[in-house]
Amino acid sequence: MPGRRDEPLLRASAFEVQIGDRDVGFAQVGPLASDTTADDGSGRPVHRYLPVVLRRALTRSPELYDWRRAIVEGKDDRRDVTIRQLSAPGGKPVNAWRLIGAWPSRWTGPSFDAQTDEITYEEVELTFDDFVWLKTDATQGG
Repeated sequence: MPGRRDEPLLRASAFEVQIGDRDVGFAQVGPLASDTTADDGSGRPVHRYLPVVLRRALTRSPELYDWRRAIVEGKDDRRDVTIRQLSAPGGKPVNAWRLIGAWPSRWTGPSFDAQTDEITYEEVELTFDDFVWLKTDATQGG
């Protein structure tokens, strides 16, 4: 097994996101986080997964808003979301995580400022039931 010194450093800029069976482009994703509080009063620790924020340039597509809107209207529209870290842009997956039963608990639309020429963004914050680190060819050594 190679030593830690032999492992290449992985960059944050190369990743893919799949919502259900659809690839969706995002500018930022994260953070992926889990925490444990010492006690809920019962003497047992409480484990939870923190929401993950997906951010992308706003387009004319309302698909993320529509997903959030369905939740607001009472529809149980949970989807698995897979996040793959790539070796480089267009490279092979080196790490992958799956958010199981994810649903948009918050959608944020753009802010506007007439004094700038910046790109507008939308964000969706995902709450989910479970979070797993998937095995990839890279993590299996092949």
